[in-house]
Amino acid sequence: MPAEETTPAIVLRARDYSESDRIVTLLTRDCGKLGGIAKGAKSSRRRFERKLEPLSHVTLFFRRRPHGDLVFITRAEAPPAPAPILDDDLGKIALASYMAELADALTSEAVDAADAYHLLAVAFAALGRSGATTAARQAFELNLLRVAGFGLEFARCRVCADAIAAANEAVHFVVTRGGVVCPRCRAHAPEGAVRLGAANAAAMAALAGAPLELASAMAGGGTDGALALARFIASILDRRLRSTTLLDSLL
Repeated sequence: MPAEETTPAIVLRARDYSESDRIVTLLTRDCGKLGGIAKGAKSSRRRFERKLEPLSHVTLFFRRRPHGDLVFITRAEAPPAPAPILDDDLGKIALASYMAELADALTSEAVDAADAYHLLAVAFAALGRSGATTAARQAFELNLLRVAGFGLEFARCRVCADAIAAANEAVHFVVTRGGVVCPRCRAHAPEGAVRLGAANAAAMAALAGAPLELASAMAGGGTDGALALARFIASILDRRLRSTTLLDSLL
């Protein structure tokens, strides 16, 4: 029998399977993204105690199965540190659900996901303390895209590489180039683009480099920045995230 393994984990999604089991997808610190089956999860208070709900932070115990993609989850326990409270406010629930769904979409199983796990854990902790804001959402999107290999550029022109001037000139975010283009180089990047005012471009550049713990108190990138991020994310995903409808109505 395979040895039992353990790792901190965050539940990204879960669904009932048969009368008493659950199938869950988790982002873990040590084992990448895992899909697992928890036998008797709906009835066993001793082993699970409703800890395999979406957005839960747990210490996971599991065994790998010789055949099949799902690991066998033996139990789940509360983490050593208290988990952030995310269910006391609709905005928190909406943003946390979006963060989890985006993390799920941008990670793959059997690939190291430690950076994504740590980012999501820090984002949840900050969300629990400070609540949902547009800046917190945008900072998470920018940082998760960077971890996934899609570092977006808002501080330097993607054509000439010069720093974007602090003047009141607008810039253009070009989705296919993954960054902004200065007014001087716009003619050399004729692709479709999102126009960003100077202040919003500067805010996006600041959020991209700021710790998530501080993002909620910072200025957001406005509707310009939100549109730029939405279009870029749509360009790399094959579906619209279900959680965006509620979140967009709240933020």
